[in-house]
Amino acid sequence: MGPVNKANKWKRGGMATLLSVVFVAIVVAVNIIITALTQRFPSMNIDLTVDRRNSLSQQALDIAGGITEDTDVILVGAEEAYRKDLLYANYGFKFSQIANLAERLSEANPHIKTQFADPDTNPDLMAQYSAESLTNGMVLVRTEKRYKVLTVYDMFDMTQSQTTGATQTYTKVDSALAGALEMVNLEKVPVLTICTGHGELLSTQNMGQFTALMESQNFSVQEVDMLTEEIPEDTQVLMLPTPTGDYTEEEIAKLQAFLGNTERAEPVALLATFHPSQPELPRISGFLEEWGIGVHSGVVAESDTGRMAAANASYVLVDPAGNTLTENSYDRLLAPSSAPLSLVFDSNAGITTESLWRTAESAYVITESTTQEEADNPETASWTVAAMATKNVEVNGQQSPRYVIVFGSSFVFTDSFIEATAFGNRDYICDLLAFATATDGSAVTVTPDSVETNVMDVTISRGAATVLGLGVFTVGLPLLILAAGLVIFLKRRHL
Repeated sequence: MGPVNKANKWKRGGMATLLSVVFVAIVVAVNIIITALTQRFPSMNIDLTVDRRNSLSQQALDIAGGITEDTDVILVGAEEAYRKDLLYANYGFKFSQIANLAERLSEANPHIKTQFADPDTNPDLMAQYSAESLTNGMVLVRTEKRYKVLTVYDMFDMTQSQTTGATQTYTKVDSALAGALEMVNLEKVPVLTICTGHGELLSTQNMGQFTALMESQNFSVQEVDMLTEEIPEDTQVLMLPTPTGDYTEEEIAKLQAFLGNTERAEPVALLATFHPSQPELPRISGFLEEWGIGVHSGVVAESDTGRMAAANASYVLVDPAGNTLTENSYDRLLAPSSAPLSLVFDSNAGITTESLWRTAESAYVITESTTQEEADNPETASWTVAAMATKNVEVNGQQSPRYVIVFGSSFVFTDSFIEATAFGNRDYICDLLAFATATDGSAVTVTPDSVETNVMDVTISRGAATVLGLGVFTVGLPLLILAAGLVIFLKRRHL
C-alpha cells in the first residue's frame, strides 16, 4: 500500500501544481490582453471617480465627433509624468486626467491624434513654437489652420475657502480640451482686440476671466495701442475698456474707418465701457453721440431694496430691453456702479439706437451735486445702463451691420462679476458678442466647466481611520492572509 499511496499523493500533488501554474498563466495572459485593449481603447477603463472627471462630457464628444480635419493633441512632457501625476504634484493637480481624456478623444475620432512630447527629446517642436515657450504640463492642439496652447491655468484652478481656509482644487480639462479642439478647426475665428495706452481701468489683469471666457467661445483675443498701431484688419470686436485719457483726432479717425469699412462683408462692433469715476472725455463722448449714445456723469442707484444686490444701492438689478436678445431668458442681470446712459436719438442718418439694459422705475442718479435731502428723497425713473447703435453698410450689394455697444458699468467685465454664477451677466455678454459677430450659429458652444477634485466624499473620524488603517489593513488583513497560507500549506503537505 505504501508505494500506491505515494504514487497517488504524487499524482494529486502534481495535478494541483499543474492547475495552479495554468491558472496563473491564464491570469497573466488575461491581464496582458486587457492592458493592451485598454491602451488601444481607453474607454474600457472604468471611471470610478465620484465626479466622473475621467469621462468625456457630451459637449466634448459632440465636438470630437464633428471634426473632419487631422488634429494633433500634443501633451508637452514625459508620458510617465502624466500617467503618474508627477507634474505640479504639490498642487494636487491630476495630469493623468489630461492623458485619459485626450486619449478618449482620439478614440472617439481617428482624426484626433494624441501624443507626448518631452521638451528634452523634442527640440524641433520646441523651436517651432518658441514664441509660446512650451514647458512641461502645457498642451498644444493644432491643425493646418491654426494652433492653441493650453497652460496649467487653463486646465486647473485653485482657490482658498474663506470659511475653512482649506485649499480647493478644480479641473477644467474637459471643457478646455473641447474648446481648443473646436477653435483650431473653425474655418474663421472672430477676433476681439482690446485697446491700450490710455490709462484704461480695465485690462487683461482684472478682466482675465472675461478674456478667458471669450477664448472659450472661440474668440482670438489680442491687444493694440491705438496711438502707435493700426487696428488689426481681422478685428471684429474692438474694445475700449474704460480709458481715462481721451483719444486723439487721429485715433477717432481710426475708429470711424473701422466702422465705416465698405470692403468687409462680416459684421464688426465697437464695445466701450465706462465708470462714474472717469474724467470727461470729449472726443470719445462726441464720437459716441454721433452714433446716438450719450454717456453722463453720476452713478445709477436703486431706491427699491428688492432691486439691489448685496444691499448696495449702486449694485442695480436691471432688465433686458430693446429688440436684441429679448427672446432669451437671463436671470438677475446686474449693473454695478454704472454711469447713466441715454439715447440721443432713435434713428438718424441710417443709425438706429436701442437700450440693452434698463433699470426699474425706482432707480435714480447720484452726482457730485446731489444733496443728502435729494438722496433721501430721490426723483426716480427708469435709466439706460447699456445701449447699442446699429448701422448697415453696403458691401458688394449686400447690407453688413456695424454696431456700437456701450456699457455704463466697467465692473460687468471684471473677474469677480464675470465669475458670479448668481447673475446672468456672463451668458448675456457671450450671446451679445456672438450676435454682434454673427457667430451665434456655431454647431457647438463650449461651456466652461470647473469640477472640484478634492471633495471629501467619505467622512470618518481620526480614531476610526486609525482602526481601519492600522488595525485592519496594516495588521489584520496580512495576518489573515498568513494564516490562510499556513492552512493551505499544511493540507497540501499531507497529500
